[in-house]
Amino acid sequence: MIEEAIQFAEQKHRDQKRKFSGEPYITHPISVATIIRDNKNSHRITELITAAFLHDTLEDTNITEQELKKYFGEFVLSLVKELTTDENEMKKVGKTKYLADKMSNPNKMSSWALVIKLADRLDNVSDIHITSNEFKERYTKETNFILSEIEKNRELSPTQTILIKKIKECLQ
Repeated sequence: MIEEAIQFAEQKHRDQKRKFSGEPYITHPISVATIIRDNKNSHRITELITAAFLHDTLEDTNITEQELKKYFGEFVLSLVKELTTDENEMKKVGKTKYLADKMSNPNKMSSWALVIKLADRLDNVSDIHITSNEFKERYTKETNFILSEIEKNRELSPTQTILIKKIKECLQ
């Protein structure tokens, strides 16, 4: 399943580039999946890694929910859906509040999806040094607010705690 997810994500993201580095976009899902593999122990690790490879496909490509379900199953689809931004909801309250509310509420984001989302954020902050100072300040402030809301409102797993610590270290 993991190999199929890599190939699928590579194909779906093939013409996309990372915003600041200009690298092929696939480097990001690979990094997120690697963070999951290196930090998470789970009886569902294969599905978590698969979802990590696919986490941006509903948002950034022409993939449908039906295709994801057909190729990767209901559980992976449910994780990817949890990780997909609801543009209408985000526009109502703003990106920072939307993400903080979603990530800090276990009824909106499962513990498994939160691990992937934190790995996603960790990968994003790991290359924050190559961005403009203005973006760096805004993203750091947004990230710190989100992490604060998560820590205040959720019971965290050991993996989530480790990922939050690593995110904070990258922001220092």
